[in-house]
Amino acid sequence: MLFEPPIDEIAERIGNVYTATIIIGARAKELESKIPTLLNGSSNLAIEYACKEVHSGKVVAEKVK
Repeated sequence: MLFEPPIDEIAERIGNVYTATIIIGARAKELESKIPTLLNGSSNLAIEYACKEVHSGKVVAEKVK
């Protein structure tokens, strides 16, 4: 399955693939717990929403000191 936007674009925006994957996974989990009716039980849909949010800048990484 291909997601739009591509992970390469998201990783470029975030800085690296590892960080992008962690952020997307965390946001997808959050979406699954907060709005399950929107997702209709599909974890892939949660990942797509999370990818779109990260790519658009709605969800950003915060550096920890």
